[in-house]
Amino acid sequence: MADKDLGEELENIEEGIENLKNKEFRLFGIKVTPMTAMALISAVGAVIGSLYGGFVMYQKMEQAIEFVNQQQEYEEKIAGFEEQMRIINNTVESQQINMDSQGKLLKSFEENLRDTKQLTYDIEKRMNTKITNFEGKMDRFADRVEKSKEDTEAKLLETKKELEDRIQKALDNPLAN
Repeated sequence: MADKDLGEELENIEEGIENLKNKEFRLFGIKVTPMTAMALISAVGAVIGSLYGGFVMYQKMEQAIEFVNQQQEYEEKIAGFEEQMRIINNTVESQQINMDSQGKLLKSFEENLRDTKQLTYDIEKRMNTKITNFEGKMDRFADRVEKSKEDTEAKLLETKKELEDRIQKALDNPLAN
């Protein structure tokens, strides 16, 4: 292998390619050269590529048409929503007019509630004062009852002692026999 020259081998390859250009062969009963076979393969590839590109374009067009149809549906829905919003807006405006009159009524209720709250506070204050006075009177009454009880017990003890002393004198009396 080391004896072969690289230049010779390149020349041999060039001659083989030159001979290949001029060679003919039969394909499906037709005489074809390698160049025409390559051109035919290129043409078939171009046709297939064009068909594929057309198919992809067709799909994109279908998607675009579907998108447009959806946009029309959305526009119809939006128009419906806008109509509902208009009705709601009119209702809110009429309610706002009612709210003004209701606001006056509410303010009147608030004033009445404030007055009632003040009246309740005044009554509660008077009741607390009366309860406090009553509790004071009850405490004084309980003190008097306690003092009266102590006085009564003291008098009862004193009376008992006197009675025992008299009984004892009567028993000690020599004439009592």
